[in-house]
Amino acid sequence: MAEKDALSTRSARTYWKEASSAYGEASWAARSGGQLQKSLSYAQRALETAEKAKDPYLQTRAIYRLASAYAALRQYGVAKNWAEKGLEVAKQIPPGPGIEALEGEFYRLLGSDYLRNGDLQKAIEYLFHSLRLQESRLAYFESVRRYGQSIPEAIPNAQHLVLYSLNNLGSAYRLAGRLEDAKEGYEKGIALIKRSGLKTTAEGNLYQGLAQVYLAQKNYSLALVNLTNALRIAEERKSEAFLIYTASSHIGDIYRQSQKPAEAMIYYRKAIENVEATRSLLTSEEQRQAFFEGGLSAYVALVDVLLQSNRIDEAFNYSERARSRVFLDLLGSRVQLSRVRSGLLEEERALQEQIAATKARLTSEDVPERAGLRRELDEAEEAYSAFLAKVRKQDKEQASLMSVEPLSLKQVQELLDPGTTLIEYFVTGPVTYVWVVEKDKVHFVRVGLPREKLAGLVKALRENIFSLGEREKFIELSASVHKQLLQPILSHVTGKELIIVPHDVLHYLPFHALLSPQGRYLIEQYPIYYLSSASLLQFTKEKRRAMGEKVLAFGNPDLSDPKMALQFAGIEAKEIKSLYPQSTIYLEKEATEEKAKTLAPNNDIIHFASHAELDENDPLSSAVLLAKSDKEDGRLEVREIFGMDLKASLVVLSACETGLGKLSSGDELVGLTRAFIYAGTPSVVASLWNVEDSSTAQLMASFYKNLKTMSKVEALRQAQLQLIRGNVNSDLLARRGIGGVEKLGEVPEGRSLSPDSVSPSVSISTSHPYFWAPFILVGEGK
Repeated sequence: MAEKDALSTRSARTYWKEASSAYGEASWAARSGGQLQKSLSYAQRALETAEKAKDPYLQTRAIYRLASAYAALRQYGVAKNWAEKGLEVAKQIPPGPGIEALEGEFYRLLGSDYLRNGDLQKAIEYLFHSLRLQESRLAYFESVRRYGQSIPEAIPNAQHLVLYSLNNLGSAYRLAGRLEDAKEGYEKGIALIKRSGLKTTAEGNLYQGLAQVYLAQKNYSLALVNLTNALRIAEERKSEAFLIYTASSHIGDIYRQSQKPAEAMIYYRKAIENVEATRSLLTSEEQRQAFFEGGLSAYVALVDVLLQSNRIDEAFNYSERARSRVFLDLLGSRVQLSRVRSGLLEEERALQEQIAATKARLTSEDVPERAGLRRELDEAEEAYSAFLAKVRKQDKEQASLMSVEPLSLKQVQELLDPGTTLIEYFVTGPVTYVWVVEKDKVHFVRVGLPREKLAGLVKALRENIFSLGEREKFIELSASVHKQLLQPILSHVTGKELIIVPHDVLHYLPFHALLSPQGRYLIEQYPIYYLSSASLLQFTKEKRRAMGEKVLAFGNPDLSDPKMALQFAGIEAKEIKSLYPQSTIYLEKEATEEKAKTLAPNNDIIHFASHAELDENDPLSSAVLLAKSDKEDGRLEVREIFGMDLKASLVVLSACETGLGKLSSGDELVGLTRAFIYAGTPSVVASLWNVEDSSTAQLMASFYKNLKTMSKVEALRQAQLQLIRGNVNSDLLARRGIGGVEKLGEVPEGRSLSPDSVSPSVSISTSHPYFWAPFILVGEGK
């Protein structure tokens, strides 16, 4: 009986071991094919089955798969925790080449994490240790081969791991300024490849790393040689889109610095065409992060070269292309688009997976049928191009979320209404570019504001808005920003209405609250609305519809935290009901996410008098906060909004809780407003900072009253002008001592005003921009 139990136990362990190995391989295959969520799911199953097999080595291997899957999904904190746990487990296992490889990979993952966070000393320490372990393992297999006992795949596998560690360590040395150490590492890797005859993605990366060392040393001729090698290798293999992008960009930089703009343009265009042909699903997270941390360098450089050549129209087109590319990356593969179009999404994903899987085989395999794989890749890419053409014909907006589909300057001009001026900003490191576009003309202005200075001005202005007792300081800052950012432009404006297209940190600048030398706010001179991209005009105009009377309003949702309560939000919602009798209102526990999803498609206006949280690190997790229910968690996230089907002419978010934090590029605000526009509404009213709820109730009451007889943009403008002029007829503000009625009452902690900004004995006027300036209209103004 005991023997039978023992056999049964051994049989079960064998089963779980085989299952764990299979799940591990499936995880790796899914990741290579761009299916990141599947990769994570398989890695979790690999660990569960390894634990059932009671095999420490299999557990360690599964933990490595899990850490890698989390890193690919940008969940770096979780990935780091698993890597640290894996290292602990690995150190308890007897030494051997298998565990040495895993230990080395854990050190590489952790070193890469330190590198990502700028801790170069720690990164070098961990990556150096990773390299030593992988070199030791390679030396072992090479010594075994000499005695005729080698495992066929062991040496190439060990060589690949050495190369990855050399490449990462080279990057750390280079960023730390240890250029000779970096050079030595890159050259060592290239020599290993030549000696072994390996076909590996690491080769192009090593040449590029070496080129960057030479660039740092201003040795442009050797940098060009190595970049040309990197580009040749990447183009031959047709599988390294990111390497083609970066190598082409750097070659363009060298020609640009050599005063050869025509040659520079060729390589910048090559870089851009390559990256635009690749949906972010098909690139690794490490590459995606590096691409966007580089500030879309090829786009910025090409815009600059085109402007130097006085090709203003073409430069505008690439400004729009850059915005489109950034937005595609924001979406990635993590958004559920509307149900009407879900069939298209499934077809796209299947085609992408086929392309990704073929590229993965081209990248990782030294196979005789490489030429056949290249043909297979060509056919798959042609099928995907045909698919995009079909989508473009059926639904242009859907196509714009699958590939870069911006409008040209001429097309934007055709869509502009007479009497409207569009002002588009493009922020770069050293300078800010501005196009002033009207139906029959365009002007270009170069503003001498580098990003760092601009970000400092935006941050200072926003911070001062909360200091109500320092009005003079705000006036000084606002006038200074107006002088630098608007004055050089306004002389070219002949329209009576402005569309502002901000970029980068400017998404959080209240342009309408900037003061002219005459002491007038911009909003006093023009109706103003905003777009994240001029190309959005084609979709917002298409969705323009008559303003209906059915309002769905959610007020002061129960968020299970008294500090988050908005006591005036309920009054705000009831005020809307009195103006629009067909309104449906849900307050507190009734203001649920479930009701928002269910009822929103059948209303003309959707109003959220609730908090919203904007997430800089993961913009698709930004959310409107509503009450929980059995089916929903109360977070109406951006990725879910994309899946809604709205027919509303307007969505109002009357109490966003936003902040600049690390001087965000504005993707989180763009994501939130763009999601509602995609879902069906042409116009969104949002706020740029956490708002005082009693003054918001007053402003919204005026806004909804004005909507009866005015366009959206004029209705919001007049409501704001009413607060600026102090023409308030509500007791709402008196309860807080705002509007010059009584003393400022207590403001709930953590909600809005700076605790030291106002003395309890001071009466506050609603003319202060804090109360009216946060609100902007994004999308269609009519």
